[in-house]
Amino acid sequence: MADYRRYDEVSVGDAFPAEPLTFAVTEGVVDGFLRATGNDGAAYRATPRRAPSMIASVYLIDLLMARRSPPGGIHAKQAIRFHRAVEIGEKLAIQASVVEKYIRKERPYVVSDFEARGEDGSLVSSGRITSIWGRDQ
Repeated sequence: MADYRRYDEVSVGDAFPAEPLTFAVTEGVVDGFLRATGNDGAAYRATPRRAPSMIASVYLIDLLMARRSPPGGIHAKQAIRFHRAVEIGEKLAIQASVVEKYIRKERPYVVSDFEARGEDGSLVSSGRITSIWGRDQ
C-alpha cells in the first residue's frame, strides 16, 4: 500500500498534487462528455465553442486520484462554483488543499478546497469536496 497516503499522514494545509495538474479542454474531451450526458444542445456548437461547466466532473476525477487515498473511500459531498465559461482549447491548472480533517462515527473525513485556473490565471471553478478516507490497511 506504499502508493497510498495514510489518514494520519494527511494534514490541514497539504496541497495536492504538489504542482497543479494540467487539464486540456479538447474537442474530443468535450464531445465525449456531451455524448455521455446526452446533451446535444446548440449552445455547445456556437463559435467560439465553449465547454459545459460540468466538464469539471471530468477534471475532478484526476484531482481526487492525485491525493492518493486508499481504496474504499466514499465521496460524501461536493460543491462547485463556476466563475467563467471555458473554451475548447484551454488548458486548466487544477490544485486542491486540505482544509479540515475529523472523525465522525469512527470514520475519518477529509475536506478539501480546489481551484481550476485558466492559463491567464483567471479562476474557472472552485469548490469543496468532503470524503470519507479509505481504510489504511
